[in-house]
Amino acid sequence: MPLTTLNDQLDPEAVPKRDSLRSIAQLCLLAILLLEWPRRAGCFVFGSPELVVIAVAVLLSWGIQARQWLLIGATVGIVGFNTWMSSLETVRGGSNESAAVANLRTISTAEVTYLSSSGGRYGTIEDLIAARLLDDTFTGTKAGYNYTVTSDATSSGYTAEAVPVSSRTGRYGYYSVPDAVVRYSTDASLAPAGQSGRSVQ
Repeated sequence: MPLTTLNDQLDPEAVPKRDSLRSIAQLCLLAILLLEWPRRAGCFVFGSPELVVIAVAVLLSWGIQARQWLLIGATVGIVGFNTWMSSLETVRGGSNESAAVANLRTISTAEVTYLSSSGGRYGTIEDLIAARLLDDTFTGTKAGYNYTVTSDATSSGYTAEAVPVSSRTGRYGYYSVPDAVVRYSTDASLAPAGQSGRSVQ
């Protein structure tokens, strides 16, 4: 038999009201999970961060009214865990970005060496690996980034690019050409505001 309080005894409708609030609070918790975990996977299938904030606020309000302290604790725990994971992703993404810039400089150095031994022709990533100027990790995802080298029609020029696999592995894309300067992607969505195509400082 459910526990009742003095207020419940004085107000017979208190228990049904609290049970209703409990059900609503549980639905809100489910809503948070539906909204939040797709975001953790890198997409907003069910909603947006703003909806998560609203759901959390409503859940906490109703949870307090319904005296669902365990539910409130679970909500706070989920939000805290997400904040902690987001901070870890930010650190990891920054590390990947630094590695991408360094790897493009490695490709530029490899291209200079390859140029001197190939009769004035720049090579693809496969050419550079075959010449043992790069290791084969550049053919797949490396520290959250994919790398490509595109040569012009005569192989007298090239563009090396580093593109993040997702927004969770890096915020920015980068590229370099024979001048060996690493620049932010020309795609404005993969560069800081106003920095598209500009050199990385």
